[in-house]
Amino acid sequence: MNARQSFLDRINAKEIQKEKSKTIVINWNIRNPSLLRAVKQTNWLLKTDSDIIILTEIKISQGCTYIKDRLESFGYSVVFPRPKADEYGVLVASRLRPTRTDFPEKIDCSFRARVVSVSLPVGTTELEIIAIYVPNERSEKKKHFLQSLLIALKNASPRLLRVFCGDFNVLEPGHVPFYPKFEDWEYNFYTDLSKYQLKDAFRHLNPGAQEYSWVGRTGDGYRYDHCFVSHSLLPLITKCHYLHEPRTLKLSDHSAMFTEIVYPKTI
Repeated sequence: MNARQSFLDRINAKEIQKEKSKTIVINWNIRNPSLLRAVKQTNWLLKTDSDIIILTEIKISQGCTYIKDRLESFGYSVVFPRPKADEYGVLVASRLRPTRTDFPEKIDCSFRARVVSVSLPVGTTELEIIAIYVPNERSEKKKHFLQSLLIALKNASPRLLRVFCGDFNVLEPGHVPFYPKFEDWEYNFYTDLSKYQLKDAFRHLNPGAQEYSWVGRTGDGYRYDHCFVSHSLLPLITKCHYLHEPRTLKLSDHSAMFTEIVYPKTI
């Protein structure tokens, strides 16, 4: 190969690289940490080099405030609606400049801190992130929240690129092991998301895997944390799996979910 051809090959390789862009999304239930645990959690999060960080089960607490402030000091734009003193919420941090959408306004006002929705610039279009934290108790409150989310999705504007993720506190039908305590309406929420052109990215890429994002004291595993994406986004999801390190290190009782999106810049 002559020097000129070698030079052209290097230029072509660079141009191909320019046409691709990668977005890493981390979705993690951090269990409203103490300040000491929040410091460790933030150190771990920063090591993941994520573009979008979604944190659930958070409150207006010293630990969660520390995480917000530290992420902002590292250049992330943070959206963190203030929940009531006795309520939990959701935080979304992004390296891209987020614009809030009106999706939470479609949710019953008593649950709005549990929903964050932002739009992020991706090439010539927008990537919408809807992050949720569903109550963990089996109650009318949980049922009402799930119904409210489905109604909001039904009334939401269509999006080419949509990510709907968080701690759902529901299992997929056919979950192994089977837990009889779960109600039909909980399983129905998972399946009803398909009506709104959303699909489980983890299950799409790992059809036979038995992975768990939360493990109880008796060793029983539950796949509570999910990442659903719009059908048009699904082919661009190259990775979707759980990172168990933060759970085994006891940074939280949940594993984190890692999702990688690779898309052409011309999208």
